[in-house]
Amino acid sequence: SERGDDTDIEAWFHTALGREICDTVYRCVSRLIPSGYYRTGFQVGFRNIDLLQKAEHVYWGGRLQGGVSVNNVNNNNDERTLLACDPENLPFGARSIDLLALPFVLDFSANPHGVLREAYGVLAPEGCMVICGFNRWGLWGLRRGLTLRPRRGPWAGSFLSLGQVQDWTCLLGLELTSAAPVFYRPPIANARLLAKTAFLEAVGDRWWSLLSGAYVVVVKKRAFGQSAMLEPV
Repeated sequence: SERGDDTDIEAWFHTALGREICDTVYRCVSRLIPSGYYRTGFQVGFRNIDLLQKAEHVYWGGRLQGGVSVNNVNNNNDERTLLACDPENLPFGARSIDLLALPFVLDFSANPHGVLREAYGVLAPEGCMVICGFNRWGLWGLRRGLTLRPRRGPWAGSFLSLGQVQDWTCLLGLELTSAAPVFYRPPIANARLLAKTAFLEAVGDRWWSLLSGAYVVVVKKRAFGQSAMLEPV
């Protein structure tokens, strides 16, 4: 598996390009999450982007490397509780999380469908799950395909497609609330050149949505008894 090192990927999210895509995804998610009361929120994986603004009680989860939790939050927000965990084994009971975020987690998992099953199990009825990832078929997917091994940063991920993620969530019995392609600028590392391509964001949705660099999917767990998949015991 070429999943890459978490600290290497996190460092990339601090680059000009990484910050831009995080900001774009954040704005999109803020618009797409349905209004409502989310008592408990949990975000797994990378925390360079905060997708739990609408949750009252916030928890973050990161992998263990050498006994140390990686991707620590570098700010003074004491309202966030950090938990060391793997995306495939979340530290919550069944049906306990109201808002669950998976920012770019599936791209770097050896078992992305298993991650979704685990997330489904801890998601409460009527709760929402937010999934963000890099687009396999866009310009970023092409850039990944042209990158020689060993790949580093985001290019070490196994990019998925928006349709593939939607199909997986549907098989779990999750109801699609919204989905959107995001970030139409090419993967340019130079901050000045990247800024000059900002105009592409305004026209990308209309003219080349399939070529987006990333995607956002928001799904909802149906009320108990309505799901197509059996609840975990």
